Order: sequence, then C-alpha cells, then structure tokens
Amino acid sequence: MIEYLRHYDSFCLLDSNASDSNSLDFLVAFSQEKELIDSLDPFLDLEMFLNKSSDWMFGYLTYELKNYVEELSSDNLDLHKFPIIHFFTAQIIINVKKQDVSISYTNNFSSRDIDKLFSIICLTNENTSIIPPVSIKSRVEKEDYINNIIEIKKHLKSGDIYEMNYCQEFYSDNCEIDPFLLFSTLNTISNAPFSSFYRINEHFCICASPERYLKKTGSRIISQPIKGTIKKSDNPCLDKENQNILLNSSKDLSENVMIVDLVRNDLSRIAKKGTVKVDELTGLYTYKDVHHLISTISCELDSKSTIVDAIQASFPMGSMTGAPKIKAMELIEKFEDTLRGLYSGSIGYINPEKDFDFNVVIRSVFYNQQSQYLSFMVGGAITIDSDPELEYEECLAKAKSIFKVLTQ
Repeated sequence: MIEYLRHYDSFCLLDSNASDSNSLDFLVAFSQEKELIDSLDPFLDLEMFLNKSSDWMFGYLTYELKNYVEELSSDNLDLHKFPIIHFFTAQIIINVKKQDVSISYTNNFSSRDIDKLFSIICLTNENTSIIPPVSIKSRVEKEDYINNIIEIKKHLKSGDIYEMNYCQEFYSDNCEIDPFLLFSTLNTISNAPFSSFYRINEHFCICASPERYLKKTGSRIISQPIKGTIKKSDNPCLDKENQNILLNSSKDLSENVMIVDLVRNDLSRIAKKGTVKVDELTGLYTYKDVHHLISTISCELDSKSTIVDAIQASFPMGSMTGAPKIKAMELIEKFEDTLRGLYSGSIGYINPEKDFDFNVVIRSVFYNQQSQYLSFMVGGAITIDSDPELEYEECLAKAKSIFKVLTQ
C-alpha cells in the first residue's frame, strides 16, 4: 500500500499497529478532492471547511497555530516550511479493521477502477531496501543544551513557570533519502499506536507517535497526555526495576499531574458543566524502547461548542508546552533554536459524524524533498527537579528508534 502512494502528491496514512486504544487499525486517504491549505484565519477557515462538507477529512495542525490562539509569534529558523494548516477530502479512502477492508470512493472512480486498485495494492511488494546511513548533526551541542536547562530552571525558581517542554533538533543537510522506505522501516521498528505518514507536495512527515492529543466520540472528548519516561531494558529484572522507578518518581508524577490540571482547565472551556474528569492518572504504558506515564482526561462537549472550539481551546497540547501555558510558549520561543512547525502539532481525521481522532506529532522525521533537508526534534518536560544530564539522556532514549533507522 505504501508503495502505491508514490503516485500522489498529497495523502494521509494513519496506522495504529493494531493497538487496542484505536478504533481503526489502518486508515489511508489519497487522491485529494478539496483542500484547506494555509490561512490568515486558520480556525475560522477550518470551521467553514467542515461546515461545507459531510465527507471524511484528513489533515494536520502545526504548532505555530498557537499564534492564532494567543498573542504569540514565531521567529526561529524554519528550514521545512510546512503550510501552517492542511486539511483535505479524498477521492479514495481505505479503512482496515482486523480482517475487514473497506474502500470508499467518489463518482470519479468506477467499481472496475477500484477492483483494479485493490489488485494492485494486494500485489505490490513493499520496498525491502536498506536505508543508507545518514549523517546526523545536532543543532544544539550538549553543553549548550545543559546550559539552557540551567537557565530555564531560573525561571522555574522565580515562579514564571512550573513546567516547560524544551526540545532540540537533530538534522541532516543535502540528504537524499526515500521517505516511503523510511516510514516503512521506522513504523516496523517503533510499532507505535499513533503512527502516521503525511505528504503535502515536497513536505513529508514520518511519524511514530505514542501519544493521542484529542479524540471525540459522540459528545465525549478525551485527551491522553504523556509525561514521565524511562528507557526499557533487555534484562527483565532491570526493566521491572525501571518501571518501579518511574512509577515512584516524584518528578515524573508531578510533571504528569501538572499537565493533567492544565488539560482539565483547557477542556472546561468547551465542556458541559461538571463533566470534566480524570479517568486514569499516571497509568504505566510500555512501548518498544521506553515506558511512559499516561493520563486520560475526559468531558462531555457542551452543545454550544463546536469541534473546532474544542481543538482551539486545547491547542497546542499541554504535554508539549508546559504550565502556565502562555508563558511556557514564550520561553520555548526564546530557548529553542528552530521553528517547531508540524513537530508537536497534530495529524488526524474527522469523520462524517464529526467524530475525530488526532495524535501528537512526536518521534517524527520531517523531510523536504526539494531542499533535501531532514530533521527530527526531541525533548522533555523541565521542572524544578530536573537534572540536565538526565534530561539529555531522556531525549536520546526517546529518539532511539529514529537514530537506529537513520544511522544503522
């Protein structure tokens, strides 16, 4: 299927890797019909785009939409130049759940066309080539990273913020790489529940995210922030010890609780009164390379609020900003060297019933095929108890799968 997508300059592929947390195993949309791309008033235009159609919609929100939520700006280096927002309706949608495969298509395609497409997809051999090693450079040297943590902690001590998500970029210039092969390889290695592969012209996002941003089913909305990470060990005894360390880490537990409070506050703006609740607090979840603490917060959407209201009230997601949110975002702009763009934004779908599911774009590689610029960002929550050396090591643990794919 991935090989077949080479024919299209815009597509969205969502893969849960058979995770129980998702209602769909695999969902892909291509052959774009209508689109919303860039905007001077993104949330208003998204509302209008949704109101004009009852079709499935796929798209992304970049982190820079924060500037349309609050009075903020983004002036850091941007070498990817993703459009700030992109949503589209598709002429072909393939939906897979367990052994059931359904293909939806517009009148532009006949049943014979779809039969032919199905045959091509089934017969296509996925690319099994090896990715040539990529030379990865760090935008921020370790010494500078540690010095930045020390400076951020001064803001924490003075009470400007209680927590801040600080990220760094790794990159490669003049990089010739096959993004289709890269996604196939990374997805196999990471096996993440919110993986996605997105293309808009020369821009590619290869995403192996473990985190859900926001999901709506009927009137119920849930958010599932991740805060608290420790690397996995191949030694079962040591790995069990690591899990216990994470579950009993006052630093990680406080990180998680602070973001839970932030999400509760965000959702209260669009929720029916008295419906915001914490369904699970700091649950332990295990992935290929790391263990995470994940909480689930839910509410019932107020009848006066639209789904765009729900997105705008909670964006950007608290797990990727900090608390208080506005001040944390101001300091992110100050201490980070590059524009986040689609990193710490979101990719997902909205179905005809106006239910939706969006991920958090982390553990992702971004590639501009025209400029041949490749990069990925990784970071973590900085609190008063943060140890700069350990924060740096946590970054490397989170990026382990990406480094493995690109440098093996």
